[in-house]
Amino acid sequence: MLRLIQKTGQWLFHRADAVFNRVFGERMNPLYHLGALSYLMVWVVVLTGLIVYAFFKTGVDEAYQSVEYLSREQWWFGGVMRSVHRYASDAMVLTMLLHVARHFTFDHYRSFRWFSWVSGVIALWLVYASGVNGYMLPWDRLAQFVTVTTAEWLDVLPVFGGTLIRNFIFEGAVNDRLFSLLSFIHIGLPLGVLAVLWIHTQRVPSAKIMPPRVLSAYAIVALVVLALVKPVHSQGGQADLSVAVSSVELDWFYLPVYALLQRWTPAGVWYLVGGLTLLAFLTPWLPPKRMRKEAFHMLIHPDNRIIAIRDGEFVLDAALREDVAVPFDCRNGGCGTCKARIMQGEVEHGDYQEAFLTSEGARAAGRCSAYARRNRTSRSNTRRWRRPAWRRRASTPRAWSR
Repeated sequence: MLRLIQKTGQWLFHRADAVFNRVFGERMNPLYHLGALSYLMVWVVVLTGLIVYAFFKTGVDEAYQSVEYLSREQWWFGGVMRSVHRYASDAMVLTMLLHVARHFTFDHYRSFRWFSWVSGVIALWLVYASGVNGYMLPWDRLAQFVTVTTAEWLDVLPVFGGTLIRNFIFEGAVNDRLFSLLSFIHIGLPLGVLAVLWIHTQRVPSAKIMPPRVLSAYAIVALVVLALVKPVHSQGGQADLSVAVSSVELDWFYLPVYALLQRWTPAGVWYLVGGLTLLAFLTPWLPPKRMRKEAFHMLIHPDNRIIAIRDGEFVLDAALREDVAVPFDCRNGGCGTCKARIMQGEVEHGDYQEAFLTSEGARAAGRCSAYARRNRTSRSNTRRWRRPAWRRRASTPRAWSR
């Protein structure tokens, strides 16, 4: 079943890659820069959040008015910043989910990659927690709904035991200290996200944390245009705890679980969320396990350096891990930048766009998502280390040099 899901996902990503290549070009394809785009959205969210926070007042009465002032009176700057902050947050979740889905469908989460997978899951949940917390701050009807529903949901846990919801039974129970606490949390959680993302990328050799400049400019312009066309406003007026919230418009990137909380019991939702989280953490070790590949060494020409390739590691990643100056761009087999010539040995090409590695070229070239493999004509019965030697194409002979 897992293989079927992964094969279906690979087929979908290949089709999407081909479409985006025709629209954006191979080097600007957003699907080849999902991790870097997530980083870009994080910085946009942090920057716009600091600007909005400069005008935000942490008080029961002041919180709603200060946000409304930005959205209505200062719409040309503060309102745009608030809208960009919201849409960049949504884009961050979207790119992170696609990034996780891509690595899952192409089976890039097992073996030594487990740490990157687990740290990525932690970063994703911190992003969700930060986003939910952010929806509490404007203190409109949506903020009231999110805050009260969250208190009811958390009260199921033994550590709270029903004490949180008491703070939201009547209007006078909410005071300025609540907004000071919410603001403190909304600052601390993004700092945690940045810390986990830094740890996450340290395990990826030469990881790019920013997309190409042109793609970054396109993304930021798209956010600004969206903010101008459909600005973000508070929902339903100021929060009023004396009246129950009957209907709100949910942000489905961050708040889908709140729709479930209206139909399921809080305990049932905890079982679902906890089960999915545990499943995500254990995914790198769950069956069916990938057949173990052999470990190899490769000789890079003209450097004449011998580099070890770990089980399941790409040739490009092995070279970058050892600080070999290999040209690369997409790391998804879609641009052909890292294509090199095999002088000896064989590789398993894995995932790639056929337009950049034809069947004839595949016999003579390797690329970023290629795995080393044992020569099928070898007569040795012992487990030797194969050392395939590589050289760059004549057009750029120094690309593999130190």
